[in-house]
Amino acid sequence: MAEADLETPLGALRVTVNEHGAVVGVCFLGGVAARTASDPGAAAARQLAEYFAGERAVFDLALAPAGTGFERRVWEEVARIPFGTTASYGEIARRLGDPALSRAVGLANARNPIAIVIPCHRVVGGSGELTGYAGGLWRKRWLLAHESGQQRLDF
Repeated sequence: MAEADLETPLGALRVTVNEHGAVVGVCFLGGVAARTASDPGAAAARQLAEYFAGERAVFDLALAPAGTGFERRVWEEVARIPFGTTASYGEIARRLGDPALSRAVGLANARNPIAIVIPCHRVVGGSGELTGYAGGLWRKRWLLAHESGQQRLDF
């Protein structure tokens, strides 16, 4: 495993890449970035920096999130939510074939190990309200504003 840290307008992020070069984790750190980008992590860190600079809307990275089969199905569906848009937990459940799964979709979304790249911040409550985000609702609000063109911070 290789790790790379990146300073962002939302605080430091750590990118973890497996031995095959696939991203297995993107998480917010409590402090400042400590590790510089290594070879495998450099591409992911660069694409995340481009995203925060408003220069990238779609990531081109190999992903290998660890999770159950259901969680991976949810994350695949979440990854299909276009930049600048949102979908509800219920919509994701319907796309998976069972509208009764919205709570399970929420739990799987909360376990997403690859923040931002698998855009769990784009999943909202049924009436469009912002609900839980592992990185904090203030980050979710910032990310959605950033994607809608209403937020841009230089860093």
